[in-house]
Amino acid sequence: MPEAKFHQKIAWFNFICCLMVIWTHSGNADLFFPELGQDAPWWHFQYPVMQEILRVDIPCFIMLSAYLFYRNFTMKRLGEKLNKRLHSLLVPYLLWNTIYYVAYVAASRIPGLKTIANRTDLVITTSGAWQAITKYTFNPVFWFMYQIILLVLLAPVLYLFLKNIWTGAAFLLVLLVALFKGVALPELNLDALIYYSFAAYAALHGRKWAEAVWSWKRAALGVCLLAVGIVLSRSYYTHYFVPGIVLYQLLAVIGIWMMVNERWLGEVRPFMTCTFFIYATHFVVVRFLNKAAALLFPGSQLVSMFMYVCMPLLAVTLCYQAARVLRRYRPDIWKTLNGGR
Repeated sequence: MPEAKFHQKIAWFNFICCLMVIWTHSGNADLFFPELGQDAPWWHFQYPVMQEILRVDIPCFIMLSAYLFYRNFTMKRLGEKLNKRLHSLLVPYLLWNTIYYVAYVAASRIPGLKTIANRTDLVITTSGAWQAITKYTFNPVFWFMYQIILLVLLAPVLYLFLKNIWTGAAFLLVLLVALFKGVALPELNLDALIYYSFAAYAALHGRKWAEAVWSWKRAALGVCLLAVGIVLSRSYYTHYFVPGIVLYQLLAVIGIWMMVNERWLGEVRPFMTCTFFIYATHFVVVRFLNKAAALLFPGSQLVSMFMYVCMPLLAVTLCYQAARVLRRYRPDIWKTLNGGR
């Protein structure tokens, strides 16, 4: 597909994944109906059912990140690629973690905010601050960004295995064997490594296939991959067979990418380019709106449903308006917080 269409498709996928993440965090049955517990139909719909549908969001983020990093990659460009990720990923990651840590420490000392923050008086320690800033302990939605940072740092090692089509295929096979063997890696999640490596392999050896123009045959193959993935996922929900859900998420992302016709996608709007900022701020907005609604309309099924269904729209609107103000009056801070995007 043309270069412009490729980047347009990437932007749309990133934005849709951002909406899915917001929806994943929009569950409010625990706030509106705390007495009903997990057996309530509305709770069951919001959490197990919808989260099963939406769970491909983070694997898709990881695979898009890997594909873009290894697209046109050579060892000569390693420094350039790492420098770009330093400003687009590592710096905002550390900055947002610091902001959340300071905010929670402050909120834990203000009577009116203690309940909202759900924190008692936090004791400031060097080790606690270090964990908060580097390990996202007060900003848990950044867990997958921590994984991507580790994977970016492993670029020279991964490229050593993936640069050749045959050694790369063997490496992917080893990862799948490790998955079925239940291997656990220190710090790095094996499933994240699998998603990242498969996308990197496609960028290095399968660009012609990955960036091919949409066709009905291509869409049909995508449907088949998605269907196979759904079948495999059943083993996870019935027998907690972890490889089943990992393979589902891998095949689902590939299948959906093949199914979507890039010619159907409209113009990328300004609010769709703020996904990093929206992702970084959405959780606070979502929980605040849900808690406020639950306090004003306790036990209201109608309000609970409205907030859940409309939350992606509400969160994106509020986060984007905050982004516009920040970008207008402090473009330097905006650029840093949004990773230079």
